[in-house]
Amino acid sequence: MSSLKLSLLTNQMAPYRVPFFKALAESDEVSRLRVLVCVDREVDRQWEIKNDPSYKAVKLFGLTLNLNKAKHAKRIIHIRLGIFWELLRYRPDYLIVGDASWTSFLALFACKVFNIPLVVWNEITINSKVSEGVIASMRRSLFNYAKVCIASCSQSEQFLLNNGCKQEKIAIAWNAIDNSFYLKKREQYEPERAQIRKNLGIVENAFVFIFVGQLIERKQPFEVLKNIISISESQSVHLIFAGTGSLEPALKKEAENCAFTNINFCGFVAPDKLSQLYVASDGLVLLSDDEPWGMVVNEAMLFGKPVLVSKEVGAIDIVNDSVGVISNNKKELCESFQKFTQKKYHSQAIVDHISNVSVGKMKEVFIKVCERK
Repeated sequence: MSSLKLSLLTNQMAPYRVPFFKALAESDEVSRLRVLVCVDREVDRQWEIKNDPSYKAVKLFGLTLNLNKAKHAKRIIHIRLGIFWELLRYRPDYLIVGDASWTSFLALFACKVFNIPLVVWNEITINSKVSEGVIASMRRSLFNYAKVCIASCSQSEQFLLNNGCKQEKIAIAWNAIDNSFYLKKREQYEPERAQIRKNLGIVENAFVFIFVGQLIERKQPFEVLKNIISISESQSVHLIFAGTGSLEPALKKEAENCAFTNINFCGFVAPDKLSQLYVASDGLVLLSDDEPWGMVVNEAMLFGKPVLVSKEVGAIDIVNDSVGVISNNKKELCESFQKFTQKKYHSQAIVDHISNVSVGKMKEVFIKVCERK
């Protein structure tokens, strides 16, 4: 039995990662896990994070720059020099490097200096908008130095291959969440579905779409709204937006201009309230043009809901005809929405399918690559 001392570097502590970190820390093969973050929470997030005593969360000292990337987006750069002191003092058996901006490259240099093996956890996909030039060269150096590169999906695996990473160095670990939490919430709230829908002003027999995420350009909420308005001319539909962002005022204005009133803007919602919204819905829609995975796909499917996703969503790895529809391009969108609302899905089959994607299996991949000789 191994006794691995692991450190894991990421940009921020996301609440959906806590179950995975906990599972990794409590594994028999791991004696210590330190989760190194650049910030507690980035400026465009509204998460409430509860860490677990099984691992140590550490914010590295250094700088974070918040720059305007575009009209509706931020470019956040982390330069955390504390990674050098952290690795010098604690000397992990492996450093697992996720997305941490420039701090990832500092970590590469530190690992070379202190002779610490490095594992890259890559969630950049072939659809991601990434910097080229010097940064691309540094990124390839990171992949090349790593003992193993863990990809979150097939599209991130292809990105690694496109950047010179050899196939034998790549392992895939699908992103997973706390399945038991959402399954319990499903059991709790399903008996209240009719009342929840009534409280939201949903008419009987309407097909309810739910969009969960930031209301920003990358997530394509306008495409969602326009296509649902389009099919509302021939069938009863309703749309729930669960999330906030810079596009929210414009989306409300668009719905008003089109006299589309079957819509709820719920803002940011905590997991318990979000669970009620999933129960009220009939299907999730996620049309991002750049989505490393899409944890909301896991969440919706645990409530037995089918999913309509774009081909740029990393989670298409777990989507097939029995659980949803994959839309290939904007031209096909309206047809995809029609197909999605008309097809009959088996709720329990969807739950059984997503239950195979678990933090336990995710953990096993990470342990296996760190034990690889």
